[in-house]
Amino acid sequence: MGTMIGSCVGSCAMTACCSAVSCRCLLSPVMSNLFYVLFLVLAAIAGVSLRYSGEDLNMGARIGTQDSSLCPGNDCDGIAFRICNAESCTGYWAVYRISFALSGFFVLMMLATACRSSFAAHVHRSYWFGKAFLVLAILGGCLFAPNALFAYYAWVARFLAPLFLVYQMICYIDFGYTTNQELLEKDEAEDDFLCCSNGGMKWKGLMLAVSLTLIVGSLVALGQLYHYYPSSCAFNGTAITTTLVFGLINTAVSISRIAEQGTIFVSALIFAYSTYLAFATVSAFPEPQCNRYLHSGGSETAWLVLSCFIAGASIGWMAFKLGKRQMGANAMSGKEPEPKDATDVVTVQVGEPARGGGSAVSLEPEAYLSYHFVMLLAALYTAMLLTDWGVAAASDAATKRYNVGYASAWLLMSSNWLCQLLYFWTLIAARVCPGRDFS
Repeated sequence: MGTMIGSCVGSCAMTACCSAVSCRCLLSPVMSNLFYVLFLVLAAIAGVSLRYSGEDLNMGARIGTQDSSLCPGNDCDGIAFRICNAESCTGYWAVYRISFALSGFFVLMMLATACRSSFAAHVHRSYWFGKAFLVLAILGGCLFAPNALFAYYAWVARFLAPLFLVYQMICYIDFGYTTNQELLEKDEAEDDFLCCSNGGMKWKGLMLAVSLTLIVGSLVALGQLYHYYPSSCAFNGTAITTTLVFGLINTAVSISRIAEQGTIFVSALIFAYSTYLAFATVSAFPEPQCNRYLHSGGSETAWLVLSCFIAGASIGWMAFKLGKRQMGANAMSGKEPEPKDATDVVTVQVGEPARGGGSAVSLEPEAYLSYHFVMLLAALYTAMLLTDWGVAAASDAATKRYNVGYASAWLLMSSNWLCQLLYFWTLIAARVCPGRDFS
């Protein structure tokens, strides 16, 4: 009787799993983007929690099929031990395993959706139980893979993950220009301003008020950084002063005749963003005498919960916004795009057909190679962000706070400079290259 019941339960379980994996579960573009972002958020939360707990997920070492994550001697050879051979960074390997599984999933999605077709549209927006099972299956294999594999993965991620930051900055600058143009068009069309009549200047007045608030707020914030982070440390002085100088130069150029397309609104947005990056930079520097952030007390459990929240929220928000940009505004509004050709529309049956006919949805053939490439970069960036870019912690203080380390600090400062230089180029590009059309 027990064997029969067990067989029935097993059969039912397998049937249910097969049905779930094969379920089409077609979602809208906006919901599809949210689900992919959810994968990244869960990976970030799991990764940061395992990193601080010191869990390496090295199951192969526990069953004796591969080397341990730690080598007791000083003559250990291998790329894995050169990246990490200390108790403070054993959790790195758990982060790499989770990120590797997610990266492998997005690589497969890139290959499956590279060509514009109805198949690519179905793969991108359907089979969510199957996708979750695929990610877990890849992760299961990673548990028994040697650390050397993930050490090489970390080296590759170091070079590719910064592309995610560069793309993020370009999107942020473009967001500023786009928002400025949309508000100007509202004034030109004399659209109502907050349910009030508009004579053509109220949206411009709002932009001017926001711009002045951001600029003054940035100056005050930089003054506070000078006060709380000792300028006697050369790193602090460099990070804060360069932010101030770049911000003032860009703001001055944007309102001068040099920048034909310059606008104080965008300059204020960039100034505020670079001020935030300056704060993040000095907060990431792992020297206690330079970083008062490291002196703050509190429960390590509370810091772990806060780190998980920050990691999940920041990565999720960036991935969602960049994914939204890749999908396009029309698709992300939840509406199906207009078919480019009558022959391009493919009608698919969703769910079980009801009596009298089933519900049908028309899908236009699409390609999602660039979208999943951005998600791949986000997965690589997650691995680097949570492990201080693959550099073992230099001190105990660096292991107890989120995103603290020399590599993180210098990368944040470099990102700040790059963002300011990219924006400066948008201001002078028309003057430097008068023969090109930048409209």
